Amino acid sequence: MTTGLARASVRSRPSAFAGTFAALVLSATVVTACVAIAVSAAGAPAAPGRAAVSEMGLAFTLVTVYLSVFVIGQVMSLSVAQRGRESALLRAIGAGPWQIRRMVAAEALCTALLALPVGYGFGSLLARVWFDGMSAHGIVPDGFSVSVGWPSFLAAAGVLVISSQLGGVIAAWRGSRTRPSSALAASAVSGGERAGVVRGLSAVLALLGAVALTAAARDGSVEDAGAAIPLVLLAHLVAIGLAGPWIGRLTAAVAAPLLRGPGGAAGELAVAGARARARRLSAAVTPIALVTAFALAKFVSLSGAGDPDWMEVFGTLLYAGFAGFVAANTLIMLTLERLREFSLLRAVGAGARQIVAVVLWEGVITALAGVGAGTVAGCAVMVPLGERTGTPLSGLPPWAWAATLASGLLLVLAASCAPLVRMLRVRPMEGMVRST
Repeated sequence: MTTGLARASVRSRPSAFAGTFAALVLSATVVTACVAIAVSAAGAPAAPGRAAVSEMGLAFTLVTVYLSVFVIGQVMSLSVAQRGRESALLRAIGAGPWQIRRMVAAEALCTALLALPVGYGFGSLLARVWFDGMSAHGIVPDGFSVSVGWPSFLAAAGVLVISSQLGGVIAAWRGSRTRPSSALAASAVSGGERAGVVRGLSAVLALLGAVALTAAARDGSVEDAGAAIPLVLLAHLVAIGLAGPWIGRLTAAVAAPLLRGPGGAAGELAVAGARARARRLSAAVTPIALVTAFALAKFVSLSGAGDPDWMEVFGTLLYAGFAGFVAANTLIMLTLERLREFSLLRAVGAGARQIVAVVLWEGVITALAGVGAGTVAGCAVMVPLGERTGTPLSGLPPWAWAATLASGLLLVLAASCAPLVRMLRVRPMEGMVRST
């Protein structure tokens, strides 16, 4: 019964799964390309430069898998949380918690299986572009040719299925345990639920674990310290994701005096909205922190490398593009879920410009929280490990700092406002009865 319900849910409301589908396609694309380069290099005849390409492909693959598991889990959690009212209605008519969890797992599996061939196709194209770029810069070993086969497909399938199932089941566990009456009442303000003690303790433990990993990497060899940077960054980002509600509230409190003056009524609404939806704000903070922290770490590595080769530049653009697309996708999902709220504001007299102003000021709060958290995480990792690997954070030029921070702000504002073009065309009375 739950499997049929999941299939019907995906078919009847495909737009509700569009964000999850896009994140899964992005992950499958990058994983397919990285595995194709690594496997092709490993199977090429022995030649000068083959080992270096193989090792770099393997490093890209490991980091991409880490990133994919992290971002897919985040997106699945957000997608399930956005349908809390639907789960509550199912509970109210007699569905058990285990049926809710099975339905979410089946939905995640259906979406992953649909995204896999699309991502595999794009990944094959990306691998060809990667290989052509290596050829143009003369760094292709003799006898090396790129081949996208079963290893890439199986790796992408494994990442998509496992990470989507884990993210969906963990998110569904909380929703399935909530009382239907409480869930229906809480859904009036999406993301307005207060974070619990367990989440707070988990955030503290995750932060302590990240600090311990940083210390262990600093005390290891130079090669191990450089290889551990992506893993240590992800450990800090897990702590940021768990502490997201408190980071959102703190940022709203700090930004309130600054926004009330220049922002006027729109600034007041933005601050009130950020406080009321602090839990949902954490879903936006984490991907922004992810792209900021990884951009800072890669810029520091490149600045210390003197004259970076094409592969390093390509890898930096690949990571930054992947994280940026995922962050934009998450922000679009968060704006789309507010159709009812914006329609209500318009029904009581708010104009389109005022709605856009509220979203822009909220974007400023989100950027302050996400870019600020990512900068703190990047510094916490690159200050000790950058010194250990000979690429100190102090070597990062001012233009790189400015570019990273400005890119984060522009990304948040553009992605948050992008859905408004379509949402503001919906009539207010119609929007108040539609879910998206």
